[in-house]
Amino acid sequence: MLQIDHVYEFFKNSLVKKDFAVHLFLNGYIDAADYTVFTAHREPNKILFYDQEPLILPFIEKYLDQFISPLPNDNDTIADLINKSTELTDQDKSFLLANLDIVQNRQHILVNTEYSQLKTELLRRYNIKDLYYFFHGFAALDWYRGFYSLNYSKQVIQDYTYDYITFNRLVSNDRSYRCYFVSRLSEELLLEHGQVSFGLSTEQATWQEEIADSNTKLSTKAINHIKLHLPSRPLIIDNEHVLGSASADIPRCANDSFWHVVTETVFYYDKLHLTEKIFKPIVMKQPFMLVAAPGNLAYLKSYGFKTFDSIIDESYDQIQDPDSRIDAVVNQLVWYCTLSVENKQEVMRKIEPIVEYNFHHFYGEFKHIITRELLDNTKSLYKEIGYNDSTVAYDDVYKVLTT
Repeated sequence: MLQIDHVYEFFKNSLVKKDFAVHLFLNGYIDAADYTVFTAHREPNKILFYDQEPLILPFIEKYLDQFISPLPNDNDTIADLINKSTELTDQDKSFLLANLDIVQNRQHILVNTEYSQLKTELLRRYNIKDLYYFFHGFAALDWYRGFYSLNYSKQVIQDYTYDYITFNRLVSNDRSYRCYFVSRLSEELLLEHGQVSFGLSTEQATWQEEIADSNTKLSTKAINHIKLHLPSRPLIIDNEHVLGSASADIPRCANDSFWHVVTETVFYYDKLHLTEKIFKPIVMKQPFMLVAAPGNLAYLKSYGFKTFDSIIDESYDQIQDPDSRIDAVVNQLVWYCTLSVENKQEVMRKIEPIVEYNFHHFYGEFKHIITRELLDNTKSLYKEIGYNDSTVAYDDVYKVLTT
């Protein structure tokens, strides 16, 4: 089993091996202060790990520009740019100048964790090769490994204090849609039915600042709705002081709710990208609704998980309009929250086998699926670029990642 804190050392030692300068962000957070090169600049090929965050313009372009350099610019030759570089040591410069043929023909690889048209365009524009793997799947297997022993005997059919739980700590910029979501919950008088967190973070703008921002992604309709219905006070589930790592935590009080409404990182962008958030209900044996970009529910199912289309209307996953997609999810909550106690018990009975299946799939076959995908994609990439991967012990890596 991979400890996710050591994921880049693992890649370097087990799959990359040699001949690559490994570029990455030390703490996963996309910030210039954390951008580093794991191995010497003089390695003939370069690989950039941008695998914890979605590819968002203009951030990714800044780092791809830095990653690709040195490249010819105007009348400069590669040799000119090497000599002008302030990042390279004199020893590195001497090596690169002595091996210009290698430098000119080296491969650039982008390790990422999404499918999108933007990625396809960036790969083409920068002439970079693609290496996709499900980073957040491996992260969840590490972070939530202890929940198997905690929940393997948990009963799905029971009396719950709340009908649902949903976490909405960050509410600005790309996550501003959560303002409209909670506003809709308030309008439908659903807040009293659920455990809802909202607007606790001081790391980003408040919802009041967000709706006043001329660059907000919220529609005019959503802003007007928020002004009318959103509670002015923060909503708290378990603790007013939430750590930055909260997205990877599952508070004990989550057991008090039946449904888990996952509000994902990516909502406004046309891409398939899921984080560890979607695995919280799975390891807690909870059914879930997914507030994310279109197609991500189907994306999750492609990894062998089952969803709840036999019980609720999951057509929300294909709705393109952001407000309408949220409305469709809220409608499903309205349906469940207004059921009688007897009918809720009947829903639980129908959902129980799906929840049990997902729980055991996560701790069972899922790690094999994402490991095979990683290794198959690595093999295909090396074949495409003509790289000799005979030193990579694929069978051993598979065993390490799945044991």
